[in-house]
Amino acid sequence: EKPEDIDSYLHKDFKPNSLRNSIVETVLREALKVTKDIWTTYGTIDEVHIEMGRDLKQPKEKRIKDMKRNLQNQRVNLRIRYLLQEFADPKYNIESVRPNSPGQQELLKIYEDNALNSDQNVPEDILDIVDHLGSPTKPISQAETMKYRLWLEQKYCSPYTGQTIPLSKLFTPAYEIEHIIPQSRYFDDSLSNKVICESEVNKAKGRMLGYEFITKQGGSIIPGSQGKDFKILDKIQYEKFVKQHYSRNHGKMKKLLMEDIPDAFINRQLNDSRYMARKALEIFSHLVREQNNDEEAISKNIIATNGSITDRLKKEWGIKDVWNQIITPRFERMNQITGTHNYGEWICKNGKRYFQINIPPSISMGFSKKRIDHRHHAMDAIIIACTTRNHINYLNNSMAVSKQKDQRNDLKHLLCTKKSTDDKGNYIWQFNKPWPTFTQDVHKELNSIIVSFKQNLRVINRMSNYYWHYINGQKVCSKQVKGDSWSIRKSLHKATVSGAVRLPERKTVKFAIALKNIHQICDKKKRHIIQDVIKSYSHYDEKTILKYFKDRKYIIEDYDFSKLEIYTLPQEAKWAATRINIDASFDQKAINSITDSGVRNILSSHLKKYNDANGKEHPEKAFSPEGLQDMNLHLKELNQGKAHKPILKVRKYEALGNKFNIGIRGSKDKKYVEADKGTNLFFAIYEDEEGNRTYDSIPFNIAVEHLKNLEDIAPQRKEDGSKLLFTLSPNDLVYLPEEGEHVDKNHLCKDRIYKMVSSSGKQSFFIPCNVATTIEDKKEFSPLNKMEKSINGVMIKRSCIKINVNRLGDIL
Repeated sequence: EKPEDIDSYLHKDFKPNSLRNSIVETVLREALKVTKDIWTTYGTIDEVHIEMGRDLKQPKEKRIKDMKRNLQNQRVNLRIRYLLQEFADPKYNIESVRPNSPGQQELLKIYEDNALNSDQNVPEDILDIVDHLGSPTKPISQAETMKYRLWLEQKYCSPYTGQTIPLSKLFTPAYEIEHIIPQSRYFDDSLSNKVICESEVNKAKGRMLGYEFITKQGGSIIPGSQGKDFKILDKIQYEKFVKQHYSRNHGKMKKLLMEDIPDAFINRQLNDSRYMARKALEIFSHLVREQNNDEEAISKNIIATNGSITDRLKKEWGIKDVWNQIITPRFERMNQITGTHNYGEWICKNGKRYFQINIPPSISMGFSKKRIDHRHHAMDAIIIACTTRNHINYLNNSMAVSKQKDQRNDLKHLLCTKKSTDDKGNYIWQFNKPWPTFTQDVHKELNSIIVSFKQNLRVINRMSNYYWHYINGQKVCSKQVKGDSWSIRKSLHKATVSGAVRLPERKTVKFAIALKNIHQICDKKKRHIIQDVIKSYSHYDEKTILKYFKDRKYIIEDYDFSKLEIYTLPQEAKWAATRINIDASFDQKAINSITDSGVRNILSSHLKKYNDANGKEHPEKAFSPEGLQDMNLHLKELNQGKAHKPILKVRKYEALGNKFNIGIRGSKDKKYVEADKGTNLFFAIYEDEEGNRTYDSIPFNIAVEHLKNLEDIAPQRKEDGSKLLFTLSPNDLVYLPEEGEHVDKNHLCKDRIYKMVSSSGKQSFFIPCNVATTIEDKKEFSPLNKMEKSINGVMIKRSCIKINVNRLGDIL
């Protein structure tokens, strides 16, 4: 009834995890908030248009998940091929192995998948072998492959008989891949629908589901070849077997226990975008439903279109040409950057001059010129908003009966106009524009849009913890009241913990001071001369030794003793050390950062052994697995005849820099960590009385402390008196005025609005606010895909003004 009802719905009815799909929830929640702002600004909403999913791009999280799954599948396939090549060796005693057979690869994949996903815990040594099988960088021995083969052998049992399937017979005709849900009844060729069983059992099962087969033939005897019979598990045994062996593979367990194929059964979860659209139809129906004659599940004031219709109208209304005009400057700039015409050129055609965009072959794979700019969402929204029910009815009918001549003439004449294609009387029917100046108006609106970005700046918030305990013998759930109950919403630091170390430093001092610390003198020769002078006297007397050197003007054996370098140990740690593996990155510079001088000398000597004739270092050879083995075999030789324990890891130090200790209790104050990537959320810009700006990135741990103490994230004033202008966070927008420009927020040049991307120390990085992706990675906007300077070469942080934009793109 009123915009505030949307807030009430979001807080009371649309609860987190209510849809069991976080992506859909996030998008719908944001759509409802935008709808509320539109309602508040422009008044009552009469009709809602929604584009249903066609072949929409998957959300980012889904793409990442799919990418990880694909990489995992690639690793599995590589491992399976490697195993088959190994198993072809007679010493593994496996019959009929054909390494390049897709059928055998699938058999072994199912076999291994069941073994690794059984309800029993897989031993660590087996998991280690699995990780390294087929790896070119970490090869495993034949003994380890044999160990894995013997482990696999005892893990796979036929789900219908419970009998072990020996790996030695897996590739013989005795065993087959069996589809739990027969392909003749429902096509599902996924791994979750496949098991391995005896050939005779597979034939007996036929077109039945697995559970249906057990229900009808459980307990029966099926004759096998060579006089061997197979007893089918009864219903109770089968259910117990499936739950025990497939408890970690819910998809396969569900299919093995399926009594019938549901009407709406599909192999995968609903596509997020389709589910999102259907849920949107349901939710937005409540917004525009009329009180009378509107009782359907989907309100009559909801118009659902699809991507095919949007594309067709976009083309016929001339909006694709508008889009090309909008993104043309970026392709022209790429030509300037590369000094080529690879990204397009100006041409004349049919009396019109326009820039013909070209996508170089090197980047054409998966490239979409529509998706390089955020404003494509607004472009599609304009088309969807102007799509009527008549458009949808006509186009759907046209697609459904495209092979027929009956094209719904009534709608055709209402929506379309004949357009001549040549001087011979040929014509096509073309959709009328929503209004005569529609194309020009769309171009103007898209150029005036300010893209707004959702912020995710939750650093800490209060949390509610509940725990179970007993009161008078009764188990109750109570709320935790002890403690601050703060929850940090981002990674506080990287996983690597470094220890604080104090390393000797060289310091130049006068002779008198060095004499008090003879053993700390750096120069060995000078140290021995001083010791020899002292020995020449019957007893040590500092004044006598000082006089001896002073009388000779501190010159002895052509050495100057007036000032000497000594080793000193600093009071506070300036370095942090981490224990790491030795690898090919250990060149001489890296070796110099090892804390132990003895180990440092050993590694330096070993590295020099592998230098080529020109003296070039080759750490990739010296510290390869073979090189490390060679080093540890000759440690005594490398250590000047002294024995040394094998060296596999070393402590390498680096400056503390921005590292911070993880606590103050016990030894935590000596353990240091580094802020995790992407946690520099606040960049403070200060200005002094003369108008000069200074900058600071607020470390994440400092921001957390300030918020816990209810303080400002950045101090309002610095020690030098500079005043805080504003702080910037990723996705904040700034405007870059020209010199002397009077800034009017209602008339900003949209080309000079930038989005803040990240910050580090005194640096901050930006990108034009409309840019969604780069045309070419690491070329269009520097190798970092972000810039400190504007397109025109102006340092953005020096003169930018922060602007706040609401969901509707209005500057506040």
